[in-house]
Amino acid sequence: MTYQLRPISLLTQGGANFDGIDPLDGRYFDQDVARFISERSRIAYQAHIEAALALTLAEFDICSAEVAEEIAEAASEVVAEDVYIEEQLTRHDIKALVNTIKKNISDDAKPFVHFGATSYDIIATAQALQMKSVIQESVLPAFKLLLKTLADMAVKYADTPQVGRTHGQHAVPITFGFAMAEYVARLDETISKIEALSNELHGKFSGAVGAYNALSVFVDDPLKFEESVLAKVGLQPAPYATQIVPPEGMVRLINEMAIAAGILANLSHDMRHLQRTEIAEVREKFEPGQTGSSTMAHKRNPWNFENVISLRKQIVGQALNANLNLASEHQRDLTDSASSRFYVLVPALLANMIKRLYKVMGKMEIDETAMQRNLDLSAGAIAAEPLYLLLEKYGHTQAHEMAKQIAHDALHRGVSLADAVQADEDGAVYWKKFSAKERAIIEHPDKKYTGLSAKKTRLIVKQANNIKA
Repeated sequence: MTYQLRPISLLTQGGANFDGIDPLDGRYFDQDVARFISERSRIAYQAHIEAALALTLAEFDICSAEVAEEIAEAASEVVAEDVYIEEQLTRHDIKALVNTIKKNISDDAKPFVHFGATSYDIIATAQALQMKSVIQESVLPAFKLLLKTLADMAVKYADTPQVGRTHGQHAVPITFGFAMAEYVARLDETISKIEALSNELHGKFSGAVGAYNALSVFVDDPLKFEESVLAKVGLQPAPYATQIVPPEGMVRLINEMAIAAGILANLSHDMRHLQRTEIAEVREKFEPGQTGSSTMAHKRNPWNFENVISLRKQIVGQALNANLNLASEHQRDLTDSASSRFYVLVPALLANMIKRLYKVMGKMEIDETAMQRNLDLSAGAIAAEPLYLLLEKYGHTQAHEMAKQIAHDALHRGVSLADAVQADEDGAVYWKKFSAKERAIIEHPDKKYTGLSAKKTRLIVKQANNIKA
């Protein structure tokens, strides 16, 4: 048999569909993602599984090679519009697909279309392949580009001082690169998990209740037959299946994509807050002709970051939807048949978030002068932590309370922490005990008290698994 299973023809309409009711068909339409998850693509994946089945039937001498090749050829040329027209008659999507294939083949080949299969042998397997394909060929490549961009920023600004913030308040100094390294580490991990989980999606070819009833009549080794069908499309059989593949694998993958979306939203929250007028440490590049507000002409809104935060909510909604689909009574019910079709929204939305952040993060304007200005706002009061530790080192029994009082006094009077310590009768005694290096920490915490921020940043980037050199 010379016929090779063809790559799936993932044709989509040429652009955004302004007649659609889902924003993904208009404002958020992505041609690259649509190649894998459009309705046209869903039918193409199902036809692809029918072709793999035909070739396996010939392999097991159930039909001739010529018949298998004829079926596979017709399956590769299925047009979604024809299937939908046929479904008006059958009221059954897979039967409509089967009939569409049969219309374009000889009478000798017709009996072997869908031979031995139940609908969900086709649907479940096609869905797994569709999700695996969009993740590995569209989502992950984009994700790794974003990760590289963040890693480059982390290294570039590894030594750039920035005030750390907890509870929205100034904490102790870090570096801007260290702040970026957080997201390099978190996203690197979730990328690896998404990739691994996409490789763990399973197909099935075990019949109406998963017990290989029909195949057992015609095939000596139904398990080997199933393996052969799935191997042709790059999948492994589910360890156990009923009429459907157990949903846990798909749900775990969707949950991990929801986690990834949460991390991207977290990054977007940080970038959005750093663009506040009174902080102004970073700026989203404002393109020529861009408008921030239809009435307030001065506005430069962080709209891309806000958009990412908003899209994440839709992914969380689909994660809830997926988790609600974990139960299917006995060997099958149809309580997930409609809702599971919305799973494709998850990679589509995630890809949109990733690509949007990749575009904007690569053009971020970093204002190091503003970072230094904000570090200076507290006049060194952010060194209250090392002050109390040094007081303890030199034997003060109420060091934390003393450091707190001195820091609050410094902030109240608008003087530096170092001056406030020396002006305090008790503090001056201990100040004289500090070494020159220790005094420098209190005097210049922005330069002398960033800990391992720079070193840790470079280590995180070096250890990231998903960054190409």
